[in-house]
Amino acid sequence: MAGQKSGVVHGIDPTTGKILWRTRLGHGGTQGGVHFGMSAEGNRVLVPINDMADTRDGRKYDASIRGAGIHAVDATNGKILWRAFAPNNCGSKQFCDPGISSAVTSIPNIVFAGHLDGQFRAYDSRTGKIVWAYDTTQPVKTITGETGKGGGMSGPGAAVADGYVVVNSGYGLYYHMPGNLLLVFSAR
Repeated sequence: MAGQKSGVVHGIDPTTGKILWRTRLGHGGTQGGVHFGMSAEGNRVLVPINDMADTRDGRKYDASIRGAGIHAVDATNGKILWRAFAPNNCGSKQFCDPGISSAVTSIPNIVFAGHLDGQFRAYDSRTGKIVWAYDTTQPVKTITGETGKGGGMSGPGAAVADGYVVVNSGYGLYYHMPGNLLLVFSAR
């Protein structure tokens, strides 16, 4: 499997390099398509698509090809299993966009996605329904006693180990919301 900033995901035969199928999930572009990584659970591939409304590159992308959000694709044939388009809750927030630039992380039946609007969501990987969400842009008292807040999420996805989920929030580059927060969540 390979995902591109073009908004297209490819199934590739690892022994020959032959492209077996192609599936378009977004309009792609400079700040569109797949940025930092997909995840897999069995034959289901979870694909984050960014597709910013305003890429600030002077180009116009086909807005009829809706993609910002997370999508499940069958790895064997490229068929779309479900699509969960990201809700746009940005309002007038500067540098806010609902797409998913960061890599996504899967555990059994759940996929974690950090959005550029600062929302960290857990989706049911079988259906695409949001099962949990946290706004990382809200002020948080840190372990040092300082107050911090996150922002847009881009780059690496969440790390999961021993019942904890760790995610960084804040990406003040390329017209994304700044912030600086490391969050640790526990199921306990």
